[in-house]
Amino acid sequence: MVPHGRSSNRTADFHAQHSPAGALASFTVGHFAHNGGAACEASGPAQGGVFVGYRDGEVVHLLPFYPLTDSERERYVQGGGDVGSERPFPAADIRRDYGWATDRFQAGDCTFEILTPFMSLPDPATSSPGAQRDAFAPSILLRLTVANPTRFAREAVFGLNTPDDRWQGLGSVTGLRSAKGLGMATDSEQARIFQHFTVIGALLPNQFKPADDRLGRLGVAPLAGIALTVPPGETRTLTIALGWFKAGTVTSGRETSYWYTRLFTDITDVLQHTLNRQHATIAAAENLDRQLAVARLDDEQRFLIAHATRSYFGSTQLLDDGGRPRWVVNEGEYLMMNTFDLTVDMAFFEVRFNPWTLRNVLEQFASEYRYEDQVFDPAAPGILHPGGVSFTHDMGVMNLFSPEGRSSYESEGLDRACFSHMTYEQLLNWVCCAGLYWHTAQDAAFLARHAGLLRRCLTSLEHRDHPEPSKRRGLMQCESSRTAPGGEITTYDSLDHSLGQARGNLYLAVKGWATAVILERMLNQAGDQAGATQANAFAQRAATTIVAALDPALGYIPAVIDGKNRSAIIPAIEGLVFPHRLGMTEALADNGVYGPLIRALKTHHQSILRAGMCLYPDGGWKLSSTADNSWMSKIGLCQHVARHILGLRQAPTDAARADRAHADWERQGSAHHACSDQFRSGKAIGSLYYPRIVTNILWLEE
Repeated sequence: MVPHGRSSNRTADFHAQHSPAGALASFTVGHFAHNGGAACEASGPAQGGVFVGYRDGEVVHLLPFYPLTDSERERYVQGGGDVGSERPFPAADIRRDYGWATDRFQAGDCTFEILTPFMSLPDPATSSPGAQRDAFAPSILLRLTVANPTRFAREAVFGLNTPDDRWQGLGSVTGLRSAKGLGMATDSEQARIFQHFTVIGALLPNQFKPADDRLGRLGVAPLAGIALTVPPGETRTLTIALGWFKAGTVTSGRETSYWYTRLFTDITDVLQHTLNRQHATIAAAENLDRQLAVARLDDEQRFLIAHATRSYFGSTQLLDDGGRPRWVVNEGEYLMMNTFDLTVDMAFFEVRFNPWTLRNVLEQFASEYRYEDQVFDPAAPGILHPGGVSFTHDMGVMNLFSPEGRSSYESEGLDRACFSHMTYEQLLNWVCCAGLYWHTAQDAAFLARHAGLLRRCLTSLEHRDHPEPSKRRGLMQCESSRTAPGGEITTYDSLDHSLGQARGNLYLAVKGWATAVILERMLNQAGDQAGATQANAFAQRAATTIVAALDPALGYIPAVIDGKNRSAIIPAIEGLVFPHRLGMTEALADNGVYGPLIRALKTHHQSILRAGMCLYPDGGWKLSSTADNSWMSKIGLCQHVARHILGLRQAPTDAARADRAHADWERQGSAHHACSDQFRSGKAIGSLYYPRIVTNILWLEE
């Protein structure tokens, strides 16, 4: 086995998601003495418990993946004492090794492994059913290995407690399925299934057992599982396929079903396929673990990449829309569908592994979730001017698709507050994602299909600057009519004006410059020379405005370019990643045509990345000097831009402190919520169970 980075006892106690691709399903486990388990379409950990370990006589030794009573918890934390017949291993005795595809727990004489290797997903519109069955099987593989150095037989045991679900045997294979679509099965010889209120009640003799049945089967009980005898002096492995299967229509507003229902007949088919492929799964997990282990990163960075990857797949959904594949990434705990300001950050992960998923989402936005508006100058909100095309914040929520051209989040008439429109930002996002996909996939047909839309995006971008060409500055000065008489917000919707307000925002100004640079490149390639020239003019204006905003007295560019703001923000540099990923090195050169902009952004970043400004006391990055609210996805992205594009690296000790702080935010500040995005002083406060943190995949390029 490939050695993993060992998690210390202090940091082994945290939830992680373990998920297949495209099933919106997760086996969430790892937070000691708390609820967890398997769930589908959930906004957080399952409300049951997981029972993993072995029975010695009348005592069952278990990993503490289930809620404990107060008396049990006290004994467990202190690390001693007999907790009745079911005894959790003391926290100090549990080792956790956390790889890219293997999550391994060791305690006593047992090792429990959760294997979730991922692959480059085949495009379901063009690939074979066999390749799709391997890629989109809604299941994961578990392995429980128990050694028995004693003179008496032991029993390895795996069980799930599902308070709102019940179980029955599969019949054709050793396993069980639940009323709500869960299933577990094994091909381990001599394994038996059980169902009871407690593990000990199932494994020890009791009044519910038929005379000819070794294990208890009580259909009314919520706890079910599989056990395997381990003879004295031997070691046995119990291999389990854990899966999900939800048939029929699963969404409203647009009726779709899970794509995997085209590939598998039922839960038994899913589980049998997973067991048949177990050796390939083990090999793939070892390969991915090895790739991350040898990456030129520190252990904390490796942890963060592994944690984020798991969380991303836990939010993914591949739907069958009348025979057409529809890719959806849900927004973690909020379950909003294809939130566009998440798509633009997850795009780096998707183009690395599955470019078709990004194309699929972009074309959903282009055909169904775009709209036309007008704009107004806040100085004269009653006068509307031509606006243009933009795109919605999302496509729906909780499996309910919004009407075309509308999102579930955005509301009219709000003034720079949560639930206002993100019209300008989503316009930038479509162009940046389109450029990223086109360049990575070298998809000329995609560019040809959308050249007209790209030109309309440029016109819309110019109108949102100002309706009068002579007053244009290369940044957003006008608001969408959908907010009238209010104002737009950014993806940082819960931050203060430093990042929450869209108009004049430095973060969006640099991203708008990047968008114009990309438009120039794409329109040139499409043969639209006039459009390319217009895009270049916008980029030049934007660069000039941003450079002029650098305040020599402050040493940085204020967060809002209005002559009054004094906040400092790290995401000023974020937008540079897009021309970089399109190979546009000249646009990012210190001595290139945009050299003054690049040098100004370097000065800005060096000035603000310090304690009391944009660093927390623990060394973690603080996105805004005036808001205690930092987002892991954006930190990972901006770290990459600073190090890899601008060549600005922290001192090794400072960088190590930052990495440790960010990893501890996840392991400790978000221990129950798995991977989260939004933190206040190291504690998760929102955007829980979140997919967006896969921006850190960019670190593998450094």
